[in-house]
Amino acid sequence: MATNFLAHEKIWFDKFKYDDAERRFYEQMNGPVAGASRQENGASVILRDIARARENIQKSLAGSSGPGASSGTSGDHGELVVRIASLEVENQSLRGVVQELQQAISKLEARLNVLEKSSPGHRATAPQTQ
Repeated sequence: MATNFLAHEKIWFDKFKYDDAERRFYEQMNGPVAGASRQENGASVILRDIARARENIQKSLAGSSGPGASSGTSGDHGELVVRIASLEVENQSLRGVVQELQQAISKLEARLNVLEKSSPGHRATAPQTQ
């Protein structure tokens, strides 16, 4: 009685069998799927990259705690000092340029004020154009 009830239902209890058969059919027609091997190659490349990253991390951690750590950090420290010194020189030169530009703008403003005061007719015509 329960079997008759299930016979009228539209459920695939063994759908996986049909999916496997369909996959095998298309593989026979077109050959094996190349995406699977590409995926495996991509995964192996990623795994190699992860292994290299781990090795680099371990080397850097071992190098920072080893006996040569003081010489490595002093070299880095020296590079930082040189870089900071060059940045300070550049900062000072940029401050000079900014100061010169401010002076030039002040001179231009003063000159513009003098020109505006010297031509009263020009000032009277300006509101008419608005």
